[in-house]
Amino acid sequence: MSSSARPTPISDTVLYAALARHELPAPPWATLGSGVWGDVFDLGDGTVLKIVRHTGGIGSGKAIFTTEVAALESANGLGGRVAAARLRDAAAIDSGSLAPASPLQDFCGWIRMSKLPGATASALLSATDDGDRQAAIMWRLGEAAATFHRQMAEHVAEQGPEFAPRPALSQERLVQIADIVPDMRSACMDVAGILASGPQHPFLHGDINGGNVLLSDPHHIERATAGLVDWGEAQSGPVEIELRHMHEIGGPAEAMREGYEETAGSEIDPTRLAAALCMNALGTLAIATLGTVRGLDPVAARATAEERLKALTA
Repeated sequence: MSSSARPTPISDTVLYAALARHELPAPPWATLGSGVWGDVFDLGDGTVLKIVRHTGGIGSGKAIFTTEVAALESANGLGGRVAAARLRDAAAIDSGSLAPASPLQDFCGWIRMSKLPGATASALLSATDDGDRQAAIMWRLGEAAATFHRQMAEHVAEQGPEFAPRPALSQERLVQIADIVPDMRSACMDVAGILASGPQHPFLHGDINGGNVLLSDPHHIERATAGLVDWGEAQSGPVEIELRHMHEIGGPAEAMREGYEETAGSEIDPTRLAAALCMNALGTLAIATLGTVRGLDPVAARATAEERLKALTA
């Protein structure tokens, strides 16, 4: 998809009519977010509606939709210091049954879930120049990741052999990145090998960034509940994957790492962390190459990826 072919957000009235049999609240709906993979609406009744496109970035919308629904089902009811939305309803969109001019022809599924309270970490970081407050927000992101890992490890232990670990999605992503940026194939395989080494957690969120963590009380960061959203990259793998966005979130990156380590009571492996940062940079290069996100410069993305790869091998 070229930059000139970016999708136009679907309107709430069109979506309401298309999903009429599902008895959603009548519009207007506030748009909470719109991206290459889809749109999220506040339905005004304590729930949100997410609709997922077939295409957008790396991988397929159908896989992202399926992963998110399965992850929400597993994390349903997660609460305490870290919370997840409760899945209300979800359905794949059967493109074979749609009329050619259907407004849903570009979409593969929709998810209705409870709305989590609060403001995103990205919004809170951009609203302050106070370095201590920025560090506190980043620390909470690291703490949220470590707390979620502990909660899910306990859940997995309770489930026993009935629990099916999430797929090793990063391994698949690195193959897809190599197909988009063929001259980076060798680097992608090296990164994949490092990430496959060492302990593998059975359930990672996989995409902890400033837009995917809501802090329930912006005025009291230290005691706010951290709500995790956007589960389309949920996976198994090394815990270092959860820190892959740490340098792009907008606050002091080391504070996020400290929050994780202090909460988990263990240190992040520096080599696997470097590999996770490489994977993120290579992914950004692939998306910039596809041209599906406005403002991503392929030249700058390549320079960042090369810098990360150099640090990995230093």
